Amino acid sequence: MSGPSASPDQPADQTEWSGPLLALLLSEANGARGAGSREAGTGEASLSAALALADGQPPPRVAWLVQHLSVLKRACWETLSAHLGTAAPPAEFDLSALCRWEEGQAAVLTREQLASTVQAGGQPFKVSGLLRLNARNTVWIAGQIAALCRGPRLA
Repeated sequence: MSGPSASPDQPADQTEWSGPLLALLLSEANGARGAGSREAGTGEASLSAALALADGQPPPRVAWLVQHLSVLKRACWETLSAHLGTAAPPAEFDLSALCRWEEGQAAVLTREQLASTVQAGGQPFKVSGLLRLNARNTVWIAGQIAALCRGPRLA
């Protein structure tokens, strides 16, 4: 018989998340500033590693995935900013700048802020749970980008 399954709000292992730990998780998912290393096994699975595979003009699906991820990350942080009373991501940031910005924002969140509940997509999340979902979405989409960039190009 298995134990309780993990929800977005409450991991089965009851990990207590901190701002710096979530910033590290986001940094590894984003691959910004060399956070993911081959030793840790995260470098190849990061967003920046996947984007580096795009040689020349990326397939239209890759461009859509990059835009989609930008919209998801921006929506996440706009929701969090409104809930926490912090600055929203600057509108002029591209995806790379947005990734760096979110790592800095996550790093300074307090345990109280991370434990607070926010509504996102019509569901309640702890702030820490929403940030972990953000990191999972980043890695998932990075995998899709990598798969598309590794495939054969047909005219």
